[in-house]
Amino acid sequence: MFSRDKTGIIPPRPARAGPSGLSFIGPEVLVSGDLATDAQLHVDGRIDGNVRCQQLVQGEAGIIAGNIHADEARIAGTVEGQVSVRTLFVESTARIMGDIAYETISIAGGALLEGRLARRAALGEDQAPLIATPVSFTPGKSKAAKTTDAPAEQPDIFVKSA
Repeated sequence: MFSRDKTGIIPPRPARAGPSGLSFIGPEVLVSGDLATDAQLHVDGRIDGNVRCQQLVQGEAGIIAGNIHADEARIAGTVEGQVSVRTLFVESTARIMGDIAYETISIAGGALLEGRLARRAALGEDQAPLIATPVSFTPGKSKAAKTTDAPAEQPDIFVKSA
């Protein structure tokens, strides 16, 4: 009825392709230390440490006090640290206090972001991302020559090159 080879040992099943599973951090769980997995991770509890995973889903009650590195992340809770992801979905209840490096981003209205946003370098993750830095100026006190006859209420536009 059951097939076995002549040794009586059942061969192991082949490994599945794709994400290896789901790890869940419930609202009653506190993790102190770094967390790394090749699986999907759902966080409703608190993690005091860095998180590295394939796919992260953070619930509204979830808190991560550390850096996040993932291929894809959906953030709805609080993050206090840097976020580096390929695809990022920021929900309206999200609160992120730290710099964000991304390739694709979606930000819902009502989300709070305190930090810099930068597109991840296409050449590799070992290179620092390009950061857009605002340049302050006083209207009417520009040393640059105007090239158009724009109305006085429109400020000059300055481009700062590296």
